[in-house]
Amino acid sequence: MPEIIEVTLQSRPAVQDIYNVSDVAALLGISKNKVWKLARRPEDPLPLRRMPNQERGGIVFREELVAWAKRNFTRVGTN
Repeated sequence: MPEIIEVTLQSRPAVQDIYNVSDVAALLGISKNKVWKLARRPEDPLPLRRMPNQERGGIVFREELVAWAKRNFTRVGTN
């Protein structure tokens, strides 16, 4: 009898007003390191925010993430 392999798909975060770095990575299909790199780039950085004097963590507001994604992603099949 063939072995049955269970595959677990990475779940997407629920729609919410604020996402953390892990949520953003999952939504965009990229690593958390890539989220941080995109937030630090000089031209049109990903809108990641932190509380003053906080060195860890970050949040992104849904509206800002959607607007950023529309500017930075191209539609498939367009040049």
